[in-house]
Amino acid sequence: MVVGAGITGASIAHHLARRGVSVVVIEQSPRSGAGATGSSGGMVRAYDPDTASGELALPSLAAYRDPARWASGQAPLHAVGAVTAAHPDQAASFREAAGQINAALHTSAHVVAERDEVAGIRLAGGVALVEPEAGWVAPAEVTEDWLVQARADGAVVCHGVRVHGVEARGGRPAVLTDAGVISAGSVIAAVGPWAADPVPGLRPASPVRSRSIQVSVVERRPPAVSHATFVDLRTGVYAKPVGSDRTLIGMPHLVWDSPFDSPPDPAHERATVSALTTHFPWLTTAVQLSTVRAADAYGSPGGEQASGLLEGTGVPHVWSVRGWNGGGVKTAPEAGRRIAEACVADAFSDVA
Repeated sequence: MVVGAGITGASIAHHLARRGVSVVVIEQSPRSGAGATGSSGGMVRAYDPDTASGELALPSLAAYRDPARWASGQAPLHAVGAVTAAHPDQAASFREAAGQINAALHTSAHVVAERDEVAGIRLAGGVALVEPEAGWVAPAEVTEDWLVQARADGAVVCHGVRVHGVEARGGRPAVLTDAGVISAGSVIAAVGPWAADPVPGLRPASPVRSRSIQVSVVERRPPAVSHATFVDLRTGVYAKPVGSDRTLIGMPHLVWDSPFDSPPDPAHERATVSALTTHFPWLTTAVQLSTVRAADAYGSPGGEQASGLLEGTGVPHVWSVRGWNGGGVKTAPEAGRRIAEACVADAFSDVA
């Protein structure tokens, strides 16, 4: 069983069902991808400053680029390019990363230094790792595509069903839900920020905290030019194009343990625009169209199973996906594949 039908839960369900495993997905919301997944910017690239995340992001970008992997028959990637900016002293590490990305994906990643602008983005004195073949995906669409494939492979997806607890019965999990008690061989909780206050039996071994995320969409009018996705490692600001005339902007919102339905923070809206004006001067006159506030899961990168992807909960054969620190979309294809492999191994762990 997979608890949670966000992008990571959907990836896990798809990979499990593709391996012939009987899968039930339980989602408390009336639709898939309604939590942090639906509010995510969806930016994907092969590079990540965290080595473990980078090992997942690189093959995940390959998956997002490959139309053969999707029920729609089309790759979900909008290949507008990706620009990662940092202090100039990161140039050498960026060059090393570009070489590794190109060797693995046959792409044209490269480093830009001592230039004012690249791909429609002002660098403000920084150095940039540019990935022309990267870009962004629509997280809710990716989630639904994986669930379509999972259903085609025999999975059952249940929306509007809340899990109240998980306990061991006869050495295997019993999942207590609104629809009754469901027996499972193994349970994987992929509940994102809700892992910070989980139901009994789903609490991960390492603490997970929720942190507010807030993004705005602004209108991009001429003379503003189109641009790649962007993240600045110096400040954490980020942006991505949304169609031909809009841009999503964001900045870390360091509000911990806030309710998931908290209203947008107007002061943070203004601060985000101010911080990104350095890179997009046209923001000073841009019309702000909408602001969304949600939450994401932040936790320890540790864990002993599947190279840190899963953590025990204290109930046999019940695992929690570790906190992603905001990078779930970028890593979901490969993370789901590896977690499915770990789950299959766990399912047969008691077989003599």
